[in-house]
Amino acid sequence: MSRFATTISRSFRLSLLARSTPATRLRSPATPRSYSTSSEPPSETSQGELALKNKLQQALQGSTVQVQDVSGGCGTFYAISIQHESFKGLSTIKQHRIVNDLLADEIKGMHGLQVSTQTPTRFDF
Repeated sequence: MSRFATTISRSFRLSLLARSTPATRLRSPATPRSYSTSSEPPSETSQGELALKNKLQQALQGSTVQVQDVSGGCGTFYAISIQHESFKGLSTIKQHRIVNDLLADEIKGMHGLQVSTQTPTRFDF
């Protein structure tokens, strides 16, 4: 192999090594993530959760409502699950619009909202 070919071959291998080294280090399970934190949700129901739950239960009498603050306790992102008879025969979009319309004022101050709606079934426990 000529001297020119050896130089090119060596520099090509070094450039490949330089490109792959950081990715390999990032995938290493032994590398600790010093910037990670654990954010556990608060153990008791927050005021925001109670306010949303009460508003939905008053508007949709006989509903089963679960509200969870999934923002780590700061009250900017909620997951809401609702079961109600009035959702029967409606598309998911129409069901979610009902919930969004009921919570229009509260949604203005939120970062996000996850809504899950369904009709009650005979076998719910």
